[in-house]
Amino acid sequence: MAKVTAPFEIEGTIDDLNFFKSSGQNLVRLKGNSGISKEQFANNPIFDPIREHATEFGSCVRKARVFRLLAKQFYDKAKEVSFAGRVNQLLFEIVEEDTTNKRGERKLEIGIQIPELEEILLNFDGNKLRPLNKVLKKKITYDWKQNKINLPSINTEKDINWPEPEANQIHFQLAIANWNYTEDKFENHYSNEITLEKTNTEASLEFKISELKTKDLWIAFIYIGFSNKERRKTKPLHKKWNTTTIIGIKNFNQKK
Repeated sequence: MAKVTAPFEIEGTIDDLNFFKSSGQNLVRLKGNSGISKEQFANNPIFDPIREHATEFGSCVRKARVFRLLAKQFYDKAKEVSFAGRVNQLLFEIVEEDTTNKRGERKLEIGIQIPELEEILLNFDGNKLRPLNKVLKKKITYDWKQNKINLPSINTEKDINWPEPEANQIHFQLAIANWNYTEDKFENHYSNEITLEKTNTEASLEFKISELKTKDLWIAFIYIGFSNKERRKTKPLHKKWNTTTIIGIKNFNQKK
């Protein structure tokens, strides 16, 4: 038998291969065989799809480390246990759009040029337990020309689905980032945070945020968090009740 070295685990049967976990390791062996050697796993063509997938997925894991930093302050306050794995899968979906290179050699830098990139990235939620469309009753988009959202005001009682734990305050903040996915660099800016009470009145959402200077892939995020204020003490709710979502992208390397 051989050990599967990859940033993911496999269990079950694929063709003549049995994948299983033992003593904390992910192992593979041929059906009807007591096992295969490390050399067989490395050289037998039957394992090519596994090695190819591992190579591409491994590159996504490395890219994901930078992606998670684009709005780290938000993701630290609004995510759940599947977040890192979902980011890996999100980027792998982009890699699969590379039709120039063969499987095992496909690259995110190529796949990310597709015109349909917005369909993959837009509305990606840091916390799948509280997606934006289940929290905010109004549709929100980001206007890159004016560097602001399309929502100038909000009624916090009517327009928000408040969480089950007691909360009487809501917090809004924006972030924008340029992701240089080729060199694994980024530039980001956070807006001012707006805190509002839970009231049946219209309140202004006036954010101030610096413009991005670099131009690769622009991504806009919104954070919505909740807290409970009693007298002078404010207690934030657990991050599982908060929301961080991608609300806009602008791709400067899109295929024409």
